[in-house]
Amino acid sequence: MNDDALYEAVRRYAARLLSDAQIAQDIAQEVFLRQSTQTPPPENPRAWAYRTARNLVIDHFRKTKRLTFAKPAEGELESLPDAATRFNPVLLAEQKELNAMLHEKIDELSPRHREVLRLKFQEGLKYAEIAEVIGEPITTVGWLLHEAIQKLRDSLTRSTG
Repeated sequence: MNDDALYEAVRRYAARLLSDAQIAQDIAQEVFLRQSTQTPPPENPRAWAYRTARNLVIDHFRKTKRLTFAKPAEGELESLPDAATRFNPVLLAEQKELNAMLHEKIDELSPRHREVLRLKFQEGLKYAEIAEVIGEPITTVGWLLHEAIQKLRDSLTRSTG
């Protein structure tokens, strides 16, 4: 991942957590300013950048004393890739309804579970990178993801069953 792509990924990550694009951009810039002065350079720049962004977001929440988790913007998550669904209004409506239900169920999870889900599935980080970001062992990351997915599965099964 080149620097521009990493910058954009970190900016999007901060924006999702903050619900404020300007502050997210400031945080992304601060991350890259710190990275440029880091001696020696971080071994895993991607994980280091996410962890630094996460810490800056936490600092921002401490200063403003508010903690909210942003829902992904409309259209941010990809719908079904099958070309046939793009032009079928019934399937599109069903997919939109399922996405809304999934976001609702994700919002019911604990902040730790939401965070590891977002880092894994929205940001595409590996377990080791997530562990570095949240400051927990890899086994804890695996367990948190397992719990989060199980809770989502149970909740969705109750809702649709």
